[in-house]
Amino acid sequence: MNYPFSIGELKRALCKTRNSAPGKDEVCYIMLRHVSDHVLNKLLILYNKIWKEGRLPCKWKEAIVIPIKKYGKDHSNPGNYRPIALTSNMCKLMERMVNERLIQYLESRKIIAPYQSGFCRGRGAIDPVLCLEDDIRKAQINKETVVAVFFDVEKAYDMLWREGLMIKLHQIGIGGNMFNWLWDFLRDRTIQVKIGHHVSQSSKIENGTPQGSVVSPTLFSVMINDIFKDLSISFGRSLFADDGALWKRGRNIEHLILKLQEGIDKVGKFGIEWGFKFSIEKTKVMFFTNKKIGVNKKLYFYGKELERVDCFRFFGVVFDEKLTWGNHIEHVIEKSKKVLNIMRCLAGLTWGASFESLKNVYVSLIRSRIDYGSVVYDFPKLVTFQKLLPKNENNQPFLTPSHINTTFYQPQFLYL
Repeated sequence: MNYPFSIGELKRALCKTRNSAPGKDEVCYIMLRHVSDHVLNKLLILYNKIWKEGRLPCKWKEAIVIPIKKYGKDHSNPGNYRPIALTSNMCKLMERMVNERLIQYLESRKIIAPYQSGFCRGRGAIDPVLCLEDDIRKAQINKETVVAVFFDVEKAYDMLWREGLMIKLHQIGIGGNMFNWLWDFLRDRTIQVKIGHHVSQSSKIENGTPQGSVVSPTLFSVMINDIFKDLSISFGRSLFADDGALWKRGRNIEHLILKLQEGIDKVGKFGIEWGFKFSIEKTKVMFFTNKKIGVNKKLYFYGKELERVDCFRFFGVVFDEKLTWGNHIEHVIEKSKKVLNIMRCLAGLTWGASFESLKNVYVSLIRSRIDYGSVVYDFPKLVTFQKLLPKNENNQPFLTPSHINTTFYQPQFLYL
């Protein structure tokens, strides 16, 4: 892990880059992809010198932050802007090589917990959805109840405790060049905010991992990896980066509440020890059952009552108490109405976009919404999805739902 980088590693990292805005040095990826092998070898010598000494150029730690307005938010509130950080592509290229080694180390020693699905090879956002749905289905068959808590970490990346991260890295056996490089990479970073042609003064960043960094997601996964470590195997759990869920099933509601409260307290203790701040307002409780649950059944986090909800959007899939998926279907329809309206504006009886163009828009912006998460539900009201099919001048759908795949319950769309 601490040996010098090879030219093969550099070329593989370069092949994975995509065109993106450069940092203050104005070096673009497209420039690096077109340099000669001689220049690449010189660049490799620079990277290996930095790797050996564990000291990065100061310019690589400078970021230009451009605030982007969030759609539908009050633009007079600074909190309603999304910061986009532009950092040196030269640094991000080295980050890719470092990150590749770090991931290989974590995977070979199976350090990342199996319930962590974020930024891991072979895992994705649908995995936590499948785990929760499977437990709810089992509970329904056995006439049990599932109580779930969905956690939200406030400014998880921005407020990450750097010294605590280095402690975690040391605990899992990372040292030498890798440890020194990561420590120097995280410290003494500065940002400047740019609006139009105006740039603010430079400000030092005291906490957190760099926004837009290649290695930041992996480092965060290491930091939050042990959040559910002290819980018994009777708990269901899932984690995707900073979004976590904890649930438990059984027939005795009082026992479920008691045990889940103990689990919440342990998660809160982990947050205090390692500098994570959970949002009480955004952390929700949900009961999956066919029974009537009294309003006196409550759970608390840091001494404050958690809000109980009837439905919750979990990684893009809307769960309801009885798992009918009605809320999710309505959510998909509502999101797709705007796209259908745009499609109607793109074509007329004698003018407008071609069939192929309309099909591409539909598949990209509507079909993708329908397909996502379809593995967990069986299209109980497939007729509802007919509302999403674009119509021609004769009010006939361009596309029609065919048979449902019995393995994945995924709709197939064919030409008429």
